[in-house]
Amino acid sequence: MVSLLDTCSLDISFDVENNKIVYGDNVQPSATSKVSLRQLIPTLLNKSLSYPQEVYEEHNRVRSNNDQETFSKTEISFDVICLPAGLLGVEYIKTHIYFTPDRSPDSQALTKFSTIIEVQYGILTVIMQKNHPKNEFDFETQVGEGLLVKVRKGQKFVIPQGYFYTFVNTEDMPVLFVRIYKKNAILDYSLLRRERGLAYYCIRKNARQEIVLNPLYRNSPHIREIAPEVFWKDFEMDWKIALYELLKQRMLLLEEVLWS
Repeated sequence: MVSLLDTCSLDISFDVENNKIVYGDNVQPSATSKVSLRQLIPTLLNKSLSYPQEVYEEHNRVRSNNDQETFSKTEISFDVICLPAGLLGVEYIKTHIYFTPDRSPDSQALTKFSTIIEVQYGILTVIMQKNHPKNEFDFETQVGEGLLVKVRKGQKFVIPQGYFYTFVNTEDMPVLFVRIYKKNAILDYSLLRRERGLAYYCIRKNARQEIVLNPLYRNSPHIREIAPEVFWKDFEMDWKIALYELLKQRMLLLEEVLWS
């Protein structure tokens, strides 16, 4: 059992062998959900899979009982997500695809984030893509940018609006991470019916991680690896503080910069 109190600032432990999150008496989620393979099929390279039936688990609106009144005043949700080690066919286990549209095209406008994450255990891979705008005569989707980032225990990563993204576990151990966001931004998969997922699939080949391109996108650029601090390094925030504490201390500012 691994205690997350020091990194998470909440009385939470992680049973690594059983991929189980254990809460102290003073901490609780508002809801817990298990994401099934059937829900993820539209995003997968192999769409004929039948196992595992349940892929991963997420706990929504987690908070200390002492903070109930504070969190009742905000739309921000603090979630805990556990991705087990393993494969979905040849792909590494991954989450839903998320997306929030770019609401601030003016370069002078305040940067808006889709979500902020913090890894509590393991190493998390984030795959992101930004598409070129389509006009009425465009049939094929073109990707303008593909990004990959490795986020390790204790590190935070912010995802700006305008990106499609998914979280992947490419390691031989589970990964546990927390995130804050304002609205559930799971993509409506009917929007990707033609493309059948993102432009990049993260697979295991010859015991190694490899990115393969989705041929239903046209001329996708090579995916580029970035550092976790890329999007927040110029934003005035004490990123060394646990994300839960940061949320409590800077709730008004985070209300403004998180997309809604």
